[in-house]
Amino acid sequence: MISLMPLEIRVSVDVGCHNHNVAIGLSSGELLEEFEIVHQPEGFRKFFSHIEAHEQKYSCPVSVAMEGYNGYARPLDSLVRARNYRLFNINNLKLARFKEIFPGSAKTDRIDARKGLELFQLRDSLPMAKDALQEVAAVPEENQMLKRLSRRRRRLVNEKGRVLNTLQSDLQAVCPGLLTLTNDAENLWFLRFG
Repeated sequence: MISLMPLEIRVSVDVGCHNHNVAIGLSSGELLEEFEIVHQPEGFRKFFSHIEAHEQKYSCPVSVAMEGYNGYARPLDSLVRARNYRLFNINNLKLARFKEIFPGSAKTDRIDARKGLELFQLRDSLPMAKDALQEVAAVPEENQMLKRLSRRRRRLVNEKGRVLNTLQSDLQAVCPGLLTLTNDAENLWFLRFG
């Protein structure tokens, strides 16, 4: 039986804190290689040089699946997106459920990297596997900037809350009745005592 799906290089990364295990295969099911990289620039260069060697040999698109998108996977995940490879996040909760239903060998990082390649193979025919791999869409730069600014605003609001709580407890300790007059430690005239 001839497969109607075009050939694709599939890369699965089991993300760790300092090292990542990588498995590279083809959409036909063939495992091309497995290796480990360090989470440093030389490890990232090794990662992309291995993928590029397979790209030259097979002349087909690349899809990368990794767990921990935006966690320990950073900045590798953004480097993958910068090369216009399709990026998939392996949903850990759904992967755990998948492993319960389809048990395999004992858990190791190397086996987990291969499990990502299995999920690629099964996602077209098995809905549970499809749910375990979620494609990460490209995010416009404006959205990323807005996200950074809103996180910064949230930190500032939290910081202001901590400062006001400290000021309020200090005012209550020094002048117990003063806050009952204003009911607002945020009042500017409290800052003018000095």
